[in-house]
Amino acid sequence: MLEDLMKMLQNSGQESVINNPAVPNEHNNAVLQSAGSSIMDTIKGMMANGQGDQVAQLANDPNSPAAQLMQNGFVQNIMQKFGINGDAAKGIAASLIPTVLSQLNKGNGQAGAGGLNLSNISSMLGKTGLDKDGDGDVDLKDVTKMFGF
Repeated sequence: MLEDLMKMLQNSGQESVINNPAVPNEHNNAVLQSAGSSIMDTIKGMMANGQGDQVAQLANDPNSPAAQLMQNGFVQNIMQKFGINGDAAKGIAASLIPTVLSQLNKGNGQAGAGGLNLSNISSMLGKTGLDKDGDGDVDLKDVTKMFGF
């Protein structure tokens, strides 16, 4: 799954990262990996907070709080780790994250027969042990089961 996400980021990041003079060439892959981490961490957080049903809808609204959270985390990360200036970092995030989310939403990835998409990422994360009641999402019911209430 992560390999497929990285392939999508490599393809989508050609202009915004790889050909961008604001990103030193030696940091291209690390910047793309940071984008992947921002996407996955935000999705994991949404799942843990019972917002699994909203994950598949991320790409429909690039201004949604979750999409903005992904972009903001990515911007802060690449500014701190790689010294990329704020305007360049915001431009990279505004180009790269929505493009990849859109591809994930359409299932344009290459993982398995069904393609890598936000729905199957959400489903896979739901099976990581957080979905305590087995209903396919992570919500307050799962938290109460986790603590035996």
